[in-house]
Amino acid sequence: MLTLIFVLCAALALTPQMTSFPTGLNALGNAGCTCHGSADSTTSVSLSGLPDNFTGGSSYELTITVTNDDIAPLEGGNQAGFRIFASAGTFSAGTGFEDLMYESDGGWTHNDAGNDMRTWNITWTAPGSEDQIVEFTVNGNAVNGNAVGDNDGNSGDAWNAFSAGVPGAATSAGGSGSKIEQVEPYDVAIIAIVFSTGLLSLLMVYVFYRNDPEGFTINNFSAWLKGWMTTTDHKGVGTLYFVFSFLMLLIGGIFALLFRLQLATADNDFLTQEQYNSFFSLHGTTMIFLAAMPMIGAFANWIVPLQIGAKDLAFPRVNAMAFWMLPGAAVLLFAGVLTGEGADITWTMYAPYSSITGEGVKVPSEGTTLFVGGMIMLGASSTLSGLNFIATIMAMRAPGVTWMKMPLFTWSIFISMAMLFISLPALIVGLAYLFLDRTIGTHFYDTTIGGDPLLWEHLFWYFGHPEVYVVIVPAFGIASEVLATSARRSIFGYRSMVYAMASIGVLGFVVWGHHMLTSGMDPTLRLLMMLTTMLVAIPTGVKIFNWLATLWGGSLVFRTHTLWALGFLVTFSIGGISGMFFPVAGLDTHFHDTYFVVAHFHYVLVGGTLFGLFSAIYYWYPKATGRKLDETLGLIHFTIGFISYNATFWPMHELGIQGMPRRYHTYSVPEWTDLNTFITISAFVFGLSQLFLLWNLIKSYRGGEPAGNDPWGGWSLEWTTTSPPPTPSFDEIPTQGDANEHHASSRLMGRLWGTGDSGDTEEVGAK
Repeated sequence: MLTLIFVLCAALALTPQMTSFPTGLNALGNAGCTCHGSADSTTSVSLSGLPDNFTGGSSYELTITVTNDDIAPLEGGNQAGFRIFASAGTFSAGTGFEDLMYESDGGWTHNDAGNDMRTWNITWTAPGSEDQIVEFTVNGNAVNGNAVGDNDGNSGDAWNAFSAGVPGAATSAGGSGSKIEQVEPYDVAIIAIVFSTGLLSLLMVYVFYRNDPEGFTINNFSAWLKGWMTTTDHKGVGTLYFVFSFLMLLIGGIFALLFRLQLATADNDFLTQEQYNSFFSLHGTTMIFLAAMPMIGAFANWIVPLQIGAKDLAFPRVNAMAFWMLPGAAVLLFAGVLTGEGADITWTMYAPYSSITGEGVKVPSEGTTLFVGGMIMLGASSTLSGLNFIATIMAMRAPGVTWMKMPLFTWSIFISMAMLFISLPALIVGLAYLFLDRTIGTHFYDTTIGGDPLLWEHLFWYFGHPEVYVVIVPAFGIASEVLATSARRSIFGYRSMVYAMASIGVLGFVVWGHHMLTSGMDPTLRLLMMLTTMLVAIPTGVKIFNWLATLWGGSLVFRTHTLWALGFLVTFSIGGISGMFFPVAGLDTHFHDTYFVVAHFHYVLVGGTLFGLFSAIYYWYPKATGRKLDETLGLIHFTIGFISYNATFWPMHELGIQGMPRRYHTYSVPEWTDLNTFITISAFVFGLSQLFLLWNLIKSYRGGEPAGNDPWGGWSLEWTTTSPPPTPSFDEIPTQGDANEHHASSRLMGRLWGTGDSGDTEEVGAK
């Protein structure tokens, strides 16, 4: 038995790490043909045809030659092999060699037929950027032909390597003669994640120190940190959600800036295709699932129990568990970045590409499986959170907080969580199928064995389109609260606002097909999806009319939260109008895969959701901390942010009309460069403008103006508690009364029609 074990161990130890087959070498051959031992000087490898200086975009015919006088070539059999790769540019088969070589793992090598020679022609196309030195590496192996038949194909062969550097014309013209090193984008991403996390850690230490400078010790800090990590209070969990989402907002923004650098100029090679796809995928996923949704969760945790008069959420421990699943999911999503193999399947994760495994030129990166696992964990977290809020709002409202006297923000969270709870099972089922395809070899999305990739589209978008409303409906509630308070009156048409949000919640489940109008959908179903999508404009128009009527009938006080709410009203309206192009199948056919969609999407999710959340930060920060944010810094933040935001996304409409495709890592139309450069600069300005908000949050935490219990004149129950609220949030469950004395409807009708009639409305208030 010991002898058998020894033989097996010896066999494993002596097994080569890579076998050189007549069919060519994959990426394991980048270090050389190591299965034949070390390099052998008897083999000579050359690469002729290289220019002294390359011109960007030009093509050059190169010749690879492998010679070895000691190993005679076998006539009609295997003679030699090669693998070539370069730091920039692209290769293609040379004239007459189209059927003798192929691309493999970022390099080029021979196939079985190409193994029967020792000279090959290959074409190299230079990168667009000339301010670099391109490094070439060729590994060549002279073979004796004993791989034919049952012989040992590793014996008697000898390999060697060739390397050379070719400077670009701009590098040579500069006269420096030294290589311009380009920073590895994945290194930048890793540094960004580490820096952001480190900055967060320093901020935590700073906050603790400012709270108690005299008692600042490691033991006290550990106890303070333990308190945060084990809290189940809705306000503490809400703060954790907010800090986490702000960190993810920073990281997701850095991902966006990296691929905006790639798109700043035509034919840019700052990122490879794989890197672009990875950063694009992680940006979308981070912003939606790790930034927007957790920040909504932050305000829902903080405000909903206060608005309905509850001491906490229905299930405090479940609430804490739902949050702590998020960092674990984030680790899985970002894990591939640490190895240079970040997931590259976009945030929509379209099959069948996302389900392919194994080796090949067009397969997802190695981080994709972990990414899918992280998405499943996010789905579990959202399910727990949604159930908690639904139960809390339905069962724990204080006396007087009836359904039609409930604050609109609480209504928006209830509708949002109901949509999330209904739509999430479709996503989780689809993700489970995808995970099984990638791990145990099932074929849910494999068309060659009866699978259906359109199944993924239906499952994803049945969740995905309601998900858009899941993150935008809470912004509706925030805008309703802020605009009404800033106008010093109750919201106009309270009931119609509730019905409008609920209608959007229902319609959101019958419009998912407009994302698939170009997928060959049945004409009848396509018509139905077109009509239902257009119907969404009706309740949306009701809300916009009610917001405008609220402003018309009130006395507007301009604060920073008011400005962001007005900015939300403008940008969301633009996004809604641009969205009405897509239900029309003829227009969608042209716009579907262009930057027009990118512009629309970001006008809704950034101009809508993010601007609404910015308004909420300035509006409820005094309630959470007892101090107001600095209005001067807030005005600077709004002015720079609003202008740079529109400068970033408005030109994308024009690029889309011109036909610039989305999800491409580069473009070759020089006329698009000016707009893309302008967009990239504006994106950097918009990103940097958030530093004003970050500094404002830190500065005002201890040095801001004391706010009092109700600094804005709000009417709902959260303004009846102290700032910050105690734990539990109410010593006794409060009772909400009706302070309706506004008669706003009659005043508005009088202004519109010149009448002086008076009448009661159904607006609500709190005593």
